[in-house]
Amino acid sequence: MQKTGSTVRAMFTDIAPRYDLLNHLLSANQDVRWRRRAVSQLGVRRGELVLDLCCGTGDLGLECLRQQPRCKVVGADFALPMLEIAQGKRNPEPEPRNPNFLAADALRLPFADITFDAITIGFGARNFEDTAAGLREMARVLKPRGRMLVLEFMCPSSPLVRRAYSLFFKGVLPRVGKLVSRHGWAYNYLPESVDAFHTRREFESLLRGSGFENVRSFDFNLGGVSSFLARKSE
Repeated sequence: MQKTGSTVRAMFTDIAPRYDLLNHLLSANQDVRWRRRAVSQLGVRRGELVLDLCCGTGDLGLECLRQQPRCKVVGADFALPMLEIAQGKRNPEPEPRNPNFLAADALRLPFADITFDAITIGFGARNFEDTAAGLREMARVLKPRGRMLVLEFMCPSSPLVRRAYSLFFKGVLPRVGKLVSRHGWAYNYLPESVDAFHTRREFESLLRGSGFENVRSFDFNLGGVSSFLARKSE
């Protein structure tokens, strides 16, 4: 498929009802561990305002609150059915122990400059129609020295592991995804988008060129998933 904002929004709108189920099924529930480890690396602090961008059904922002109940989380996504599911996960407790969710396009965020202490984005950066523009927009709304976490699928560096991942990603995953989601091409798009995304070194360079420093990356799951941590330059 041609990756545009409208096609990506339509895809996630269609698969929203079974999105969480497939995440857990296709990762053998490892997606929960990836989020937990990545958020622990970010180290959310008491009183911080965190933007969970491309929040989907809200799990990464909720993990921030689980690890630091005294932060404040705003979740933003442009697929309304995803946000509806996220809203249903809010705890029956008063603020600030619940995230606030709103509809927003990651390339045109409705926030003032230097608003957030930290930004998280889980498995959404490779869906940007323009990756550099999305990173610049994230830098715009971050405070100076604000922190960013990107959690993303990547091609494993090891040729042997990459071959095994390819067999699963291009053989098993699309078939299971189509059967469960009842969507014709969404789970073909996933491996295609990973293949077309930047390498680790390219993405780190793009982060540095978009206003970030202290860029670090960490591999999970034999390199099939990576977390990228960076700080906005002063």
